[in-house]
Formats: sequence, C-alpha cells, structure tokens
Amino acid sequence: MNTFSVALIAVSVLLLIAAPGYILMKRKMLSESCIPGFSKVLLFVCQPCIAVFSFSGLDCTAELLSNLGIFAALIILVHAVMLGGSFLILKNRSREVVYRIITIGTTFGNCAFFGIPVIEALLPETASSLIVYTTVYAVVMNVLGWTVGSAIISHDTKYISVKKIFLNPAMIGTAAALLIFITGIDFIDELDSMIEYTARMATPLSMLVMGMRLGTMDMRRVFTDVRVYLTIAVKQFVMPLIAFGIVLLMPSLDLGMRQVLFITCSCPIASIVLNFSEIVGEGQQEGANL
Repeated sequence: MNTFSVALIAVSVLLLIAAPGYILMKRKMLSESCIPGFSKVLLFVCQPCIAVFSFSGLDCTAELLSNLGIFAALIILVHAVMLGGSFLILKNRSREVVYRIITIGTTFGNCAFFGIPVIEALLPETASSLIVYTTVYAVVMNVLGWTVGSAIISHDTKYISVKKIFLNPAMIGTAAALLIFITGIDFIDELDSMIEYTARMATPLSMLVMGMRLGTMDMRRVFTDVRVYLTIAVKQFVMPLIAFGIVLLMPSLDLGMRQVLFITCSCPIASIVLNFSEIVGEGQQEGANL
C-alpha cells in the first residue's frame, strides 16, 4: 500500500469518529452546553498526558535534547511566518470574529491529536521515537494558542501575559514530562498504562467534539462559505510548502525530524481552533466550520 493510501485511510478513520458526536447532537441526546466541557478535558487532561507519554521509553541524551530545541525553533519560525502574515492581511477586518478565526485557522493544526496516528501509520518502524517531536510542536502551538491565539479570537490582549505563557496545560505537562525524562523516573506499569490510555483518548475525543459542534450548525453554511475553503487551502498548501522549503535548505537535519516537521505542518485544522474558541467563548461556529 502506498503512502497516499495509508494517509487517506488513517484520516478517513479519524473523520468517522466525528460521526457519533454529530448524531448524538442531532438526536438531542447531548446539549450544546456540553461541548466546552469536553474541550477542557482535552486541553487540561489529555494534552499533559500526551506530553508525558511521548517522552516515555526514550533515553535522555544531549543529541536528543539538542534536536528537540532545534525543532522547537523551527516550529516557532513557521508559526511566526504564517500567523504574522495572516494577521497583517486580515487586520483591517479584525472586528469580525469570523476573520479572527480565519487568522489562526491558517496556522493552527491538530499536530498531536491528528498527527500522532498519522505518523504511526506512515512511519510504523520509527514512530515510537518520533512522537516526541509532535509534543514539542504541540507545546509551541498551544503556548501561542493560550496567548496570541486567544487574544486574536477574543480581540482582547489580556491573554498575552507571562502567566499564560508558563501556566497553561501544555507547558505544565511538558515540564512534568521533561522532569521525568531527565531524571529517568520509572512509573509502575499500571500508572504508565493510565497515562497512555488518557493520551490516546485525545484523538477520538477531539473528533467527537468536532462532530458535536457540527451537529449544532447548518451544514449548508459549512460547505458554501468560500472563506472556509480559502483558509483550508492556505493551511494545507502554504504551510507545508514552508516546511518543505526548510527541509530542503537544512539537509543536515535528522531525517526523522524532517519527516515529522513536514507531516505535522501538513495536519488539518480539525478541532484545535474550535477547542480554543470553546474555551474563550467566541467564534465557536466559525471554528467548527474549519
């Protein structure tokens, strides 16, 4: 089976997971008020467990720590280019929430919830050692999400603060993961299993949230809004091209790092923008459209 078929099947399976959420909402077995609660479980519980799980089983070496630092710098660069460019282009329309959602929609992707299963499908032999890079990507993106992203969505700069940068679920989870990683602390098998189960719960839960939000919307608007297609096109073509350019310009980078950089930058928007919209309390429907 070729790479395209593997990726297509992996993505299709993930999209199918959204169907139960959509059906439950349409049959009024769940209410719209439930959705922010599910989003908080994702960001406050699953995300930190992903960080701890991704570091488990890896040996702490100077080379790996250096690679993680380089990867973080590259992700910051890509996000700065994408987010900065989108903001400058759309800043004159920033009073409308739809354009604020589009601004971050061109940049934020489901690198962890969506990226991990795709990497496991495409690179099964090396996935266990590469998933840690998705955590670094997620940390950078989530710090931006809790600060710059939330400020853009809400049109309020109160979210840009030192507290938001360091005291958010992604940073706290990563700090705990790094402490465990560097000190070599071993958990009992049962605790390891609990962390893994919770981390792996993130992907289906994120898709269920997306399905639930879609169940509250007029689907005709989802498929007839040209702005949605343009946002997705920028995210799915421009951002991967930037990542590909970096890969070409830096051939000395570790092969696995280059592979993960391109795959994670190619991940779709899916529910990550929606999750922050639910937390902030603005632009939920626009976030679900993406």
